[in-house]
Amino acid sequence: MNDRLKRAVKILEEKQTSCVILSSDGCEKTSDAMGIKPLMMELRVNQSAFQGCVIADKVIGKAAALMTVLGKADAVYGKIMSENAREFLEKAGMDYAYGEMVPYIENRTRTGKCPMEETVLYIDSPEKAFEALEKTIANLMAQKQRDDGR
Repeated sequence: MNDRLKRAVKILEEKQTSCVILSSDGCEKTSDAMGIKPLMMELRVNQSAFQGCVIADKVIGKAAALMTVLGKADAVYGKIMSENAREFLEKAGMDYAYGEMVPYIENRTRTGKCPMEETVLYIDSPEKAFEALEKTIANLMAQKQRDDGR
């Protein structure tokens, strides 16, 4: 693990945040947002948002892995990383490290796979994954609004 990624991991642990994006000039962005939200928010503004950056996150599933490659990150760390994320990062030539490897990322109720992980299971194009994830997020938000409106 390179020094910048080690520093990002240290920030992740010390600040007990969910995501750290550390640029090459030492500028850090942290987020407490859940899931892939911190990555998606940055990529919606600029699809090269992570160029020259390293990312440390509590959870790196394949969806997050695809987004780090789309954003052109230099390296990524997942406190928890899925096997599909690791396989994708290896194929993409991305430097990575992890704390714990799991078969897949679970959904929040721990009754199956995370919907983001399921969405990109058979997608290896970061651009196509971004589009598919945006649709899944919109559908989940619409479903939540319907459920809340009952």
